[in-house]
Amino acid sequence: GINNLVASVANLLAIAILGALALGIYDHALDNNLEAKSVTSEAKYAIQIARGQFVTAPALSTVQGNDREVAGIVIKESLAESIQIIMLVCAGLALAGAASGVLLPSSQGDRSNSK
Repeated sequence: GINNLVASVANLLAIAILGALALGIYDHALDNNLEAKSVTSEAKYAIQIARGQFVTAPALSTVQGNDREVAGIVIKESLAESIQIIMLVCAGLALAGAASGVLLPSSQGDRSNSK
């Protein structure tokens, strides 16, 4: 019924919001990792292609040799950073949900005794 509809919409919104947040963090991490490492212009180009998408194979196919390895390291580190932050956000949301469940007042009637 309506509860299933609300739950489905909430799930879709959560996925969309967390996905957008993850992409923003990923792009920011790419910028930070790119500044921290000295890379060639070819590797920079491959890293720029990887911006805004989690599928990195097309970006890495544009470079070869050492540039590919360096670009791969930057991309993988950035992806790992964004996943780590999103997992921490989700853990925080789960803790907040558990805390709200504990802090909410219980109902007047005990449901376990009513049969």
